[in-house]
Amino acid sequence: MTSPHQNDHFPVIELRRYTMAPGARADVARHFDDTLAHAFQHLGGMAFGHFCERGRPDGFAWLRGFRTREACARIGRAFDEQAHPANVFIHAGVLLLKPLHPDTGIAPLPMGGDAQGIVVAQLFHVAPGRMDACERAAERCFAAYHGRGVIEAGILTTIGERAAGAALVWLGILSDDDALAALRPAFDAAAGELARAGLLAAPPELLVLDPGRRSRLRWVSAASVTAPARSATMAAA
Repeated sequence: MTSPHQNDHFPVIELRRYTMAPGARADVARHFDDTLAHAFQHLGGMAFGHFCERGRPDGFAWLRGFRTREACARIGRAFDEQAHPANVFIHAGVLLLKPLHPDTGIAPLPMGGDAQGIVVAQLFHVAPGRMDACERAAERCFAAYHGRGVIEAGILTTIGERAAGAALVWLGILSDDDALAALRPAFDAAAGELARAGLLAAPPELLVLDPGRRSRLRWVSAASVTAPARSATMAAA
């Protein structure tokens, strides 16, 4: 049994969502696998994972981490200047995030071979002034996800101004489409409960992400999580 500890060394986290030029996504994904993820880490960042978004043929997502906000600006600028091919990225949306609890973070599972499984990011756009209440209510909802063959990779919240544009993100790893189908009622129940409580500014988003071949966020066979993300370890058998 392997118990990877939560990664709290990169507490500044970006969730970047790109819209690619038509037909460019597959080539960009291969470029990330072969070159870009390693180049980013060589600059001092952490490439948690890169993904093709289901439901958006030109959608590509990247989760990357930094030790500080200053490093985020410096490394991000250096990498973006050298790595973005012209006319490939039509649009990029960025959420600047941190772990919900100070002693937690994203815990990539051990790498071995090509990545497997599905990564899910459930995005809650929080109503102004309701973040504290939303965090408490959401954690109760997220507890219903445990014990269903899901690896809870992290619970994240936006950095900075909490009155407008705030978001809460649940991040998980599933084995396959059957596991995703089994969890959808719980995802829907959480979204409905938070919306009925008046805690959301907009409908939640459920991002279903296929990890790149060298993504650090990946399914580990027979892995499961039975405790919330703020616990010290994640059990993987």
